[in-house]
Amino acid sequence: MKVIQQQSGLSRRKARDLIEEGEVTVDGKEECNPFEDYVLEEVERLYLRGHPLPTYPPQKRAYKFYKPTGMLCSHDDPHYGRTLGRTLRSEGFIGYRWAGRLDQDAEGLLLLSNDGQLVHSLTHPRYEVEKRYHLWISEDLGHGKIGGIIEQFMEGIEDNGDLLRIEEGAVKNLGDEHTELELVLTEGKKNEIKRLMDAVNLTIVRLRRIAIGPIELGDLSPEEIQKVSSDEWEKLREYKESALAQREDG
Repeated sequence: MKVIQQQSGLSRRKARDLIEEGEVTVDGKEECNPFEDYVLEEVERLYLRGHPLPTYPPQKRAYKFYKPTGMLCSHDDPHYGRTLGRTLRSEGFIGYRWAGRLDQDAEGLLLLSNDGQLVHSLTHPRYEVEKRYHLWISEDLGHGKIGGIIEQFMEGIEDNGDLLRIEEGAVKNLGDEHTELELVLTEGKKNEIKRLMDAVNLTIVRLRRIAIGPIELGDLSPEEIQKVSSDEWEKLREYKESALAQREDG
């Protein structure tokens, strides 16, 4: 199961299910035991659902992806065809995982990588990676009121046993029909921004993530994929090494 996870980027649960369903063949033999132990270097042919997976260690890479609204952050969904997993497979991204899950009605930056340790360092709450969001709310608010709301968000709001809070907040634009904000969060609790807005009776019109850690969305268009630059890769590598050091110390 570990080899399938490593080479496909699937979750442990999904890899186990597919193996038990007979969707994996190793060197021409169907493998239905998820606990069978294989050494990657000793495997010559590895197939998942008839698709060949690499049997050599992959070159570690990372890409930026602009997830559009309407796309589901899931490998597959029996009731919905527009999933991130299907999009990535159609683009040849086998063995990649994503950092920075977004709700279906949200848009913006995701980071794709075949480096599992890097993805972990960007997603686990203990590492407190900053994620920056640009959001539009339907209410027309003045500087005084929205400033008070941002202060409240920075202090934290209790919701169903969770303390929801932001690290930073700023007003980007006060329009006639809506207000634009920029918020920075580090914990990534489920639906955190929406729950914060619900707590103060504000309605989100549009929500877009514009940065994860040191990596920015930039001028990417929806569904565009772009390999990170050498400078961006170096920054990500530093994030990963810092996270590994924290793990060893903690």
